[in-house]
Amino acid sequence: MAPWAVARSPRAAPSAPVVWRDGVHLSGTPIWCDARRRRDVCFASSADRIGAAGHGQLIATPATLALVGAPADAGHLAVPLRRPFTLGTLRLELVASGRCLGAAALHVDARGRTVLYAGPIRTTDPAPGEMAAEVRACDALVVAAPFGAEHHAFRPVAEVAEQLLAWLRAERAAGRVPTAVVDTPLDGVELAGHLIAAGRFVAAGKSVRDAAARVEGAPKLAATARDADVIVRTERDRVATGSPAALVSGRALDPHDYAAGFAWPFAAGRAELLAWIEHTRARDVFVTGAAAEAIVAALGTRARLLGPPRQMTLFEAAR
Repeated sequence: MAPWAVARSPRAAPSAPVVWRDGVHLSGTPIWCDARRRRDVCFASSADRIGAAGHGQLIATPATLALVGAPADAGHLAVPLRRPFTLGTLRLELVASGRCLGAAALHVDARGRTVLYAGPIRTTDPAPGEMAAEVRACDALVVAAPFGAEHHAFRPVAEVAEQLLAWLRAERAAGRVPTAVVDTPLDGVELAGHLIAAGRFVAAGKSVRDAAARVEGAPKLAATARDADVIVRTERDRVATGSPAALVSGRALDPHDYAAGFAWPFAAGRAELLAWIEHTRARDVFVTGAAAEAIVAALGTRARLLGPPRQMTLFEAAR
């Protein structure tokens, strides 16, 4: 009998290897993945996925542990990529996911039954210094799909960056200091690096500055807009500016309220994600994230939604 227990909320499917409870639990093991509540053992696929839960023991790359500020003497496991290790009877390995600095996927072999927990992935134009998402064959796969609708098709980073720079130049020529809004602080650090390399002087919101301060070799970002060409911030950062703001995110392909939008491929689009899933040869695929339903529909019966219970709609919207 496989060591994986029944899983999936709100309705369990027999033989499913994972369960959702404010994070993903690999059933039959002590390991949680990207849990938002405190757990004794938690794998962090990237620094922006676990919040401030204060887990007992984190499993992550050295870069991710540094980014979350995990104390070196707290018993956390800093694991380099492609370096297999064991936890009890489990054989584990971290492989590249490409999503952002320090991001990784976790491959677990429990007595011959394998699962790959990936979080969001990125198969092209990975974060600077990182590798694109690697593939590991597995029996079961858990993957996040922030993007997955048919219109979620991204252009190369170089093309999107040139469009963004053209917009920034136009705003500065008009005497304005524009704002680039990103989804996470690590996205902000990555974007700031591109803009600085292009000769822009970058100011940033607090969360982006704090993340940059933990990244070895990252440039120091200004705290104020004075003399800046652009301000990079997340939606939660409070930055006093009356200038136009552009959304720099894959979400720019969807309706938004910003003055401009640039669909930066911080995570895989639909075609790339589906191709990567196929290469894992997983018999069971569990999908989380905003576009999970679209990916599940594309994969068919072997795929299932994984995440918090969804409230049922009792009445159709008036037409």
